[in-house]
Amino acid sequence: MNILSLVLCFWGFAAISASMERHAKDIFAAVGSLRVRRLRLLAGYVLLALALPPAIAVHGLSIGIAVWFGFLAMASTALALVLNWRPVILRWALF
Repeated sequence: MNILSLVLCFWGFAAISASMERHAKDIFAAVGSLRVRRLRLLAGYVLLALALPPAIAVHGLSIGIAVWFGFLAMASTALALVLNWRPVILRWALF
């Protein structure tokens, strides 16, 4: 369940970053329409929200929320490294 939360956090941040023009150019070599970018943004927030219940199920409410924040930090760090190193890798991770 912890891995599920971490993966959902990573995918959520990846979708949010793909909704930004700058990162969309790096990942897809094209920006895409405004509608597609808004759907990516919405999907990213939904994935981040879906990462919370598995963490709460494993650790309880108070510790689960703290663990979720830790997963958010780890996923955002990993995504920042991937975006700087090889953003094309995210192309297959987002589909």
